[in-house]
Amino acid sequence: MANPAKDESARPVVAIVGRPNVGKSALFNRICGRKIALVFDRPGVTRDRLVADAEWEGRPFVLIDTGGLGLEDGSGLQEAVEREAELAIASAQRVLLVVDGRDGLNVLDAEVAKKLRRAGQRVTLVINKMDPGNQGARSGEFQKLGFGSGLQVSAEHGLGVGDLMEQISGDWPRMDRAKDDRTRIAVVGRPNAGKSSLVNAWVGVDRTMVAPLAGTTRDAVDVPARIGDKEVLFIDTAGLRQKRRVEDPLEKIMGGRTAHAIDRCHLAVLAVDAVQGVGLVEKKIAGLIQKAQRPCVVAVTKWDLASKGGEKTRGAGFRREYEDALRRGLFFLPDVPVVFLSSLKKTGLEDLNEAVTVMLRARSLKIGTGELNRLLLRATEARSTPVKAGKKLRVYYATQVEGPLPTLMGFVNSPALMSEAYERYLSNRVREHFQLGGCPLRWRWRGREKK
Repeated sequence: MANPAKDESARPVVAIVGRPNVGKSALFNRICGRKIALVFDRPGVTRDRLVADAEWEGRPFVLIDTGGLGLEDGSGLQEAVEREAELAIASAQRVLLVVDGRDGLNVLDAEVAKKLRRAGQRVTLVINKMDPGNQGARSGEFQKLGFGSGLQVSAEHGLGVGDLMEQISGDWPRMDRAKDDRTRIAVVGRPNAGKSSLVNAWVGVDRTMVAPLAGTTRDAVDVPARIGDKEVLFIDTAGLRQKRRVEDPLEKIMGGRTAHAIDRCHLAVLAVDAVQGVGLVEKKIAGLIQKAQRPCVVAVTKWDLASKGGEKTRGAGFRREYEDALRRGLFFLPDVPVVFLSSLKKTGLEDLNEAVTVMLRARSLKIGTGELNRLLLRATEARSTPVKAGKKLRVYYATQVEGPLPTLMGFVNSPALMSEAYERYLSNRVREHFQLGGCPLRWRWRGREKK
């Protein structure tokens, strides 16, 4: 089982809180300097805690975005949203209370302020949406909250954010920001496939919000943890559905962030609901993983429900038959590790750890040039190279080059003669010989005349 990563106490922690739709996520993105949180003109978009490493003029810190407090959005998740926000407030050295300068003081602002006073944290009042022409219009109202006159900002336009950061970061230590070399693992799948439950069970704490309602997770939530001696960053994603079933523009954006999470990860865990099985959505996500050339592990979740009554009752071959059917559905992810687990019963997590470790080891494998070329010689002797327009492909030699995967540079007489089928044949031989499993290979072909 993975372990939660230890918090780096040397870095200050700043939490952003407020009622819904005051622009907390826009401010979060603006301070981070990149688009992490999902921003949409609708109350209650952010639900989980979003945690990001940030830096201001050589002073590294941790920034936390939270869901809107005080407003029931009809989803039945407000209690969980409030709990996530309370955890963020408790861990912070500074809290930014964000209010809407365009709308003026709201009764929910007073409720949030009361909660912060009870927590006893250092609070900075941030009056957002103070765009040009609106500055100072209703800012005086917020002094009633008891946190001074506040700082006026416009997260959308970046106005006043520098002054805000200068005020709160004055006593923070300066240090060189270490390179983030954590392994990023994206957990992807359809809505309600058990992705968040899997991350929580894997990490060992309730770090992401879980509910039986499909679409509970909306942002890509980063969860730091450790597998063995390796620091990792789990990316829990919103579920992806078929386009024809997606009418909500917010959900379309959520789906796009799933694809983005795959692009930025080092390894993808495709969560397949054991009861639902492999459908068009799983095939689409697997296609995105294949296109991005990311190593993949398939985690069959809720196995306790699919094998209800015990595998002995269903027959000794039930798991094998299920896996055969799954592999047929995901035929374009050859040799991908498949793990059966139950987040509820905490079974199969060690198998998942082992599969992930094997795939990450394969991803960083150094392939010897001599051994690689002896293998290619045997492979080309066993199966003749392609011939096009009377010209035969000749493979001279290959070597591994620097890259995020086992990336091989092959020298041939003419790259145009290399066919997709023959490249796949060579990849299978290399994967089999070097025990790469389902880890993708990347070939780069370069033409040269034989000496």
